[in-house]
Amino acid sequence: MFRFSLSEFLDKFILLVAMVVFLLVGISSIKSVKVLDTISRQDAPMLSESKVDVDVYAVDTSLPETPLWGRPQSQSRGDDWVFDVFTPPVLYYNPASREFTVTPPELVSANERDPWKAFEIELLEVRQRPYRLQLVGYAGDDGDYLASFEYIPTGDVLLARAGKLLSEAGVKILSFEVKQMEVEQEGSMPVFENVGVARLHDYESGQEIFLTNLETKIFSDLEAQVRSVENGDVFIVREGSQVELDNGFYIIGDLSENPQEAMVTKVSTDGGKRLSKLLKPLTEDDFLNQGILKPNPTSPFAIKPREVPPKPNS
Repeated sequence: MFRFSLSEFLDKFILLVAMVVFLLVGISSIKSVKVLDTISRQDAPMLSESKVDVDVYAVDTSLPETPLWGRPQSQSRGDDWVFDVFTPPVLYYNPASREFTVTPPELVSANERDPWKAFEIELLEVRQRPYRLQLVGYAGDDGDYLASFEYIPTGDVLLARAGKLLSEAGVKILSFEVKQMEVEQEGSMPVFENVGVARLHDYESGQEIFLTNLETKIFSDLEAQVRSVENGDVFIVREGSQVELDNGFYIIGDLSENPQEAMVTKVSTDGGKRLSKLLKPLTEDDFLNQGILKPNPTSPFAIKPREVPPKPNS
Protein backbone atom coordinates (compact mmCIF):
# COMPACT_ATOMS: atom_id res chain seq x y z
CA MET A 1 0.00 0.00 0.00
CA PHE A 2 1.42 3.47 -1.06
CA ARG A 3 2.26 5.75 1.86
CA PHE A 4 2.79 9.49 1.57
CA SER A 5 4.64 11.24 4.39
CA LEU A 6 4.58 14.92 5.22
CA SER A 7 8.39 15.29 5.23
CA GLU A 8 8.76 13.99 1.70
CA PHE A 9 6.10 16.42 0.52
CA LEU A 10 7.87 19.37 2.11
CA ASP A 11 11.20 18.44 0.53
CA LYS A 12 9.67 18.27 -2.93
CA PHE A 13 7.79 21.49 -2.43
CA ILE A 14 10.93 23.38 -1.36
CA LEU A 15 12.84 22.01 -4.36
CA LEU A 16 10.05 23.13 -6.69
CA VAL A 17 10.02 26.65 -5.21
CA ALA A 18 13.80 26.94 -5.60
CA MET A 19 13.61 25.93 -9.25
CA VAL A 20 10.91 28.52 -9.91
CA VAL A 21 12.92 31.28 -8.19
CA PHE A 22 16.04 30.34 -10.17
CA LEU A 23 14.04 30.44 -13.42
CA LEU A 24 12.58 33.88 -12.59
CA VAL A 25 16.00 35.32 -11.74
CA GLY A 26 17.44 34.03 -15.03
CA ILE A 27 14.59 35.55 -17.06
CA SER A 28 15.00 38.88 -15.24
CA SER A 29 18.76 38.94 -15.93
CA ILE A 30 18.28 38.30 -19.62
CA LYS A 31 15.79 41.16 -19.85
CA SER A 32 18.16 43.53 -18.02
CA VAL A 33 21.03 42.71 -20.39
CA LYS A 34 18.84 43.39 -23.42
CA VAL A 35 17.75 46.76 -21.96
CA LEU A 36 21.37 47.81 -21.31
CA ASP A 37 22.39 46.75 -24.81
CA THR A 38 19.56 48.84 -26.27
CA ILE A 39 20.58 51.89 -24.23
CA SER A 40 24.25 51.62 -25.26
CA ARG A 41 23.25 51.67 -28.93
CA GLN A 42 21.24 54.87 -28.61
CA ASP A 43 22.85 58.09 -30.01
CA ALA A 44 20.94 60.38 -27.69
CA PRO A 45 22.54 61.20 -24.34
CA MET A 46 21.34 59.25 -21.34
CA LEU A 47 20.46 62.48 -19.50
CA SER A 48 19.18 65.68 -20.98
CA GLU A 49 21.49 68.69 -20.68
CA SER A 50 18.62 70.60 -19.07
CA LYS A 51 18.57 68.13 -16.21
CA VAL A 52 22.34 68.55 -15.44
CA ASP A 53 22.56 71.21 -12.77
CA VAL A 54 26.31 72.24 -13.04
CA ASP A 55 28.21 75.41 -13.96
CA VAL A 56 29.69 75.48 -17.46
CA TYR A 57 33.06 77.26 -18.04
CA ALA A 58 34.89 78.03 -21.27
CA VAL A 59 38.43 76.58 -21.43
CA ASP A 60 41.28 78.76 -22.72
CA THR A 61 43.30 76.48 -25.03
CA SER A 62 46.02 78.99 -26.01
CA LEU A 63 49.59 77.78 -25.35
CA PRO A 64 52.12 79.88 -23.41
CA GLU A 65 54.81 81.66 -25.36
CA THR A 66 58.10 79.80 -25.82
CA PRO A 67 60.92 81.47 -23.78
CA LEU A 68 63.94 82.64 -25.77
CA TRP A 69 67.42 81.62 -24.59
CA GLY A 70 70.11 84.26 -24.63
CA ARG A 71 73.28 83.56 -26.60
CA PRO A 72 76.04 82.05 -24.40
CA GLN A 73 78.88 84.38 -23.49
CA SER A 74 82.53 83.62 -24.19
CA GLN A 75 84.63 82.55 -21.23
CA SER A 76 87.75 84.33 -20.02
CA ARG A 77 89.87 81.53 -21.57
CA GLY A 78 89.12 82.87 -25.09
CA ASP A 79 86.47 83.73 -27.65
CA ASP A 80 86.15 80.10 -28.76
CA TRP A 81 85.51 78.84 -25.23
CA VAL A 82 81.70 79.03 -25.28
CA PHE A 83 79.72 76.84 -22.88
CA ASP A 84 76.04 76.32 -23.65
CA VAL A 85 73.74 74.52 -21.22
CA PHE A 86 73.08 71.58 -23.50
CA THR A 87 75.99 71.81 -25.97
CA PRO A 88 79.38 72.16 -24.27
CA PRO A 89 82.38 72.64 -26.58
CA VAL A 90 84.40 69.70 -27.88
CA LEU A 91 87.77 69.61 -26.11
CA TYR A 92 91.02 68.46 -27.72
CA TYR A 93 94.34 67.59 -26.06
CA ASN A 94 97.46 69.16 -27.53
CA PRO A 95 100.45 66.90 -26.70
CA ALA A 96 102.91 69.63 -27.64
CA SER A 97 101.66 72.14 -25.05
CA ARG A 98 100.08 69.50 -22.78
CA GLU A 99 96.91 71.55 -22.58
CA PHE A 100 93.26 71.07 -23.53
CA THR A 101 91.93 73.30 -26.31
CA VAL A 102 88.64 73.81 -28.17
CA THR A 103 90.39 73.79 -31.53
CA PRO A 104 92.07 70.68 -32.96
CA PRO A 105 95.87 70.76 -32.62
CA GLU A 106 97.85 71.16 -35.80
CA LEU A 107 99.08 67.78 -36.93
CA VAL A 108 102.55 67.78 -38.47
CA SER A 109 103.41 64.89 -40.74
CA ALA A 110 106.63 62.95 -40.35
CA ASN A 111 107.96 64.50 -43.55
CA GLU A 112 107.45 68.06 -42.24
CA ARG A 113 108.96 67.36 -38.80
CA ASP A 114 112.55 68.54 -38.40
CA PRO A 115 114.55 65.43 -37.45
CA TRP A 116 117.29 67.58 -35.97
CA LYS A 117 115.00 68.75 -33.15
CA ALA A 118 114.30 65.18 -32.03
CA PHE A 119 116.74 63.72 -29.47
CA GLU A 120 116.02 60.07 -30.17
CA ILE A 121 118.17 58.42 -27.54
CA GLU A 122 117.46 57.90 -23.84
CA LEU A 123 119.53 56.78 -20.86
CA LEU A 124 118.60 53.55 -19.06
CA GLU A 125 121.42 53.04 -16.54
CA VAL A 126 124.93 54.10 -15.53
CA ARG A 127 126.98 51.52 -13.65
CA GLN A 128 130.51 50.36 -12.96
CA ARG A 129 131.74 48.36 -15.92
CA PRO A 130 131.75 44.58 -15.42
CA TYR A 131 134.46 42.61 -17.18
CA ARG A 132 133.16 41.15 -20.42
CA LEU A 133 133.97 37.60 -19.32
CA GLN A 134 132.84 36.12 -15.99
CA LEU A 135 133.68 32.74 -14.44
CA VAL A 136 130.40 31.04 -13.49
CA GLY A 137 131.45 27.44 -12.67
CA TYR A 138 133.73 24.50 -13.34
CA ALA A 139 133.71 20.71 -13.51
CA GLY A 140 136.27 17.90 -13.62
CA ASP A 141 139.21 16.70 -11.56
CA ASP A 142 142.48 18.24 -10.46
CA GLY A 143 144.63 18.96 -13.50
CA ASP A 144 141.73 18.51 -15.96
CA TYR A 145 139.15 21.15 -15.07
CA LEU A 146 136.62 22.46 -17.60
CA ALA A 147 135.68 26.05 -16.75
CA SER A 148 132.39 27.77 -17.68
CA PHE A 149 132.51 31.44 -18.63
CA GLU A 150 129.67 33.85 -19.41
CA TYR A 151 130.35 36.29 -22.24
CA ILE A 152 128.49 39.39 -21.01
CA PRO A 153 127.84 41.16 -24.37
CA THR A 154 125.87 38.19 -25.75
CA GLY A 155 125.03 36.14 -22.64
CA ASP A 156 126.59 33.01 -24.20
CA VAL A 157 128.27 30.39 -22.01
CA LEU A 158 131.77 29.43 -23.18
CA LEU A 159 133.58 26.25 -22.05
CA ALA A 160 137.37 26.20 -21.97
CA ARG A 161 140.34 24.48 -20.40
CA ALA A 162 143.70 25.98 -19.50
CA GLY A 163 145.66 27.05 -22.58
CA LYS A 164 142.60 27.60 -24.83
CA LEU A 165 142.07 30.82 -26.78
CA LEU A 166 138.58 32.33 -26.66
CA SER A 167 138.73 34.42 -29.81
CA GLU A 168 135.18 35.80 -29.50
CA ALA A 169 136.05 37.25 -26.07
CA GLY A 170 139.58 38.28 -27.04
CA VAL A 171 141.27 36.38 -24.17
CA LYS A 172 143.41 33.31 -23.59
CA ILE A 173 143.03 31.00 -20.55
CA LEU A 174 146.56 30.90 -19.12
CA SER A 175 145.74 28.67 -16.14
CA PHE A 176 142.86 27.34 -14.08
CA GLU A 177 143.04 25.85 -10.60
CA VAL A 178 140.85 25.21 -7.58
CA LYS A 179 141.94 26.67 -4.26
CA GLN A 180 140.56 26.59 -0.76
CA MET A 181 139.72 30.12 0.32
CA GLU A 182 138.28 31.57 3.48
CA VAL A 183 134.83 32.94 2.72
CA GLU A 184 133.08 35.24 5.16
CA GLN A 185 129.36 34.68 5.68
CA GLU A 186 127.05 37.21 7.25
CA GLY A 187 125.96 36.22 10.75
CA SER A 188 128.26 33.21 11.02
CA MET A 189 131.90 32.23 11.27
CA PRO A 190 134.08 32.25 8.11
CA VAL A 191 134.25 28.94 6.27
CA PHE A 192 136.68 27.47 3.75
CA GLU A 193 135.31 26.68 0.29
CA ASN A 194 136.75 25.38 -2.96
CA VAL A 195 136.98 28.33 -5.33
CA GLY A 196 137.83 28.21 -9.04
CA VAL A 197 140.49 30.73 -10.10
CA ALA A 198 141.14 31.51 -13.78
CA ARG A 199 144.10 33.57 -14.98
CA LEU A 200 143.49 35.21 -18.37
CA HIS A 201 145.47 37.25 -20.84
CA ASP A 202 143.37 40.11 -22.24
CA TYR A 203 144.51 40.96 -25.77
CA GLU A 204 142.52 44.22 -25.76
CA SER A 205 144.27 45.73 -22.74
CA GLY A 206 147.38 43.55 -22.71
CA GLN A 207 146.85 42.80 -19.01
CA GLU A 208 146.39 39.65 -16.95
CA ILE A 209 142.92 39.28 -15.43
CA PHE A 210 142.00 37.00 -12.51
CA LEU A 211 138.45 35.67 -12.26
CA THR A 212 136.74 33.57 -9.57
CA ASN A 213 133.35 31.89 -9.52
CA LEU A 214 132.37 33.64 -6.26
CA GLU A 215 132.32 37.24 -7.45
CA THR A 216 131.64 39.41 -10.47
CA LYS A 217 134.72 41.10 -11.86
CA ILE A 218 134.02 44.87 -11.82
CA PHE A 219 136.24 47.70 -13.04
CA SER A 220 136.31 51.18 -11.56
CA ASP A 221 135.38 52.93 -14.81
CA LEU A 222 131.75 53.45 -15.82
CA GLU A 223 129.55 52.31 -18.67
CA ALA A 224 125.99 53.18 -19.63
CA GLN A 225 123.01 51.55 -21.25
CA VAL A 226 121.25 53.76 -23.80
CA ARG A 227 118.23 52.97 -25.93
CA SER A 228 117.00 54.19 -29.29
CA VAL A 229 113.57 55.78 -28.92
CA GLU A 230 112.63 54.85 -32.50
CA ASN A 231 113.21 51.08 -32.52
CA GLY A 232 114.14 50.21 -28.91
CA ASP A 233 117.67 48.97 -29.65
CA VAL A 234 119.88 48.97 -26.52
CA PHE A 235 123.57 49.90 -26.68
CA ILE A 236 126.31 49.43 -24.06
CA VAL A 237 128.54 52.50 -24.25
CA ARG A 238 131.45 54.13 -22.44
CA GLU A 239 132.86 57.64 -22.47
CA GLY A 240 133.82 58.45 -26.05
CA SER A 241 131.59 55.81 -27.63
CA GLN A 242 129.43 56.66 -30.63
CA VAL A 243 125.92 55.45 -31.43
CA GLU A 244 124.84 55.82 -35.06
CA LEU A 245 121.15 56.32 -35.85
CA ASP A 246 119.26 57.34 -38.98
CA ASN A 247 119.16 61.07 -38.23
CA GLY A 248 122.75 61.39 -37.01
CA PHE A 249 125.14 59.91 -34.49
CA TYR A 250 125.49 60.46 -30.75
CA ILE A 251 128.75 60.85 -28.83
CA ILE A 252 128.78 59.70 -25.22
CA GLY A 253 130.52 62.22 -22.99
CA ASP A 254 131.00 62.32 -19.22
CA LEU A 255 129.25 59.62 -17.17
CA SER A 256 128.21 59.88 -13.52
CA GLU A 257 127.06 57.01 -11.32
CA ASN A 258 125.73 59.05 -8.38
CA PRO A 259 123.54 60.63 -9.59
CA GLN A 260 123.19 58.62 -12.76
CA GLU A 261 123.75 61.05 -15.62
CA ALA A 262 125.26 61.05 -19.10
CA MET A 263 126.26 64.02 -21.25
CA VAL A 264 125.36 63.09 -24.82
CA THR A 265 126.10 65.17 -27.95
CA LYS A 266 124.07 64.73 -31.11
CA VAL A 267 125.93 65.39 -34.38
CA SER A 268 124.13 65.79 -37.70
CA THR A 269 124.93 63.46 -40.57
CA ASP A 270 126.96 66.16 -42.34
CA GLY A 271 128.77 67.09 -39.11
CA GLY A 272 127.64 70.70 -39.31
CA LYS A 273 125.32 70.71 -36.28
CA ARG A 274 125.86 69.68 -32.67
CA LEU A 275 123.35 69.48 -29.85
CA SER A 276 124.34 68.44 -26.30
CA LYS A 277 121.93 67.22 -23.65
CA LEU A 278 122.30 65.88 -20.11
CA LEU A 279 120.36 62.62 -19.93
CA LYS A 280 118.99 60.98 -16.79
CA PRO A 281 117.27 57.59 -16.49
CA LEU A 282 113.48 57.68 -16.47
CA THR A 283 112.03 56.81 -13.08
CA GLU A 284 108.50 55.80 -12.04
CA ASP A 285 107.80 59.38 -10.96
CA ASP A 286 108.75 60.62 -14.44
CA PHE A 287 106.18 58.32 -16.03
CA LEU A 288 103.44 59.48 -13.63
CA ASN A 289 104.36 63.15 -13.86
CA GLN A 290 103.86 63.98 -17.54
CA GLY A 291 102.12 67.32 -16.95
CA ILE A 292 103.16 70.82 -17.85
CA LEU A 293 106.08 72.00 -15.75
CA LYS A 294 104.97 75.62 -15.39
CA PRO A 295 104.11 76.48 -11.75
CA ASN A 296 101.14 78.59 -12.92
CA PRO A 297 99.90 77.23 -16.27
CA THR A 298 97.87 79.61 -18.40
CA SER A 299 95.16 77.07 -19.11
CA PRO A 300 92.88 75.90 -16.29
CA PHE A 301 92.72 72.59 -18.13
CA ALA A 302 96.48 72.00 -18.22
CA ILE A 303 97.76 68.80 -16.64
CA LYS A 304 99.69 69.93 -13.61
CA PRO A 305 102.62 67.90 -12.25
CA ARG A 306 102.11 65.69 -9.26
CA GLU A 307 103.79 67.09 -6.18
CA VAL A 308 106.39 64.69 -4.82
CA PRO A 309 107.02 65.00 -1.06
CA PRO A 310 110.65 65.56 -0.10
CA LYS A 311 112.58 62.52 1.00
CA PRO A 312 113.48 62.43 4.70
CA ASN A 313 117.10 62.94 5.58
CA SER A 314 118.79 59.67 6.34
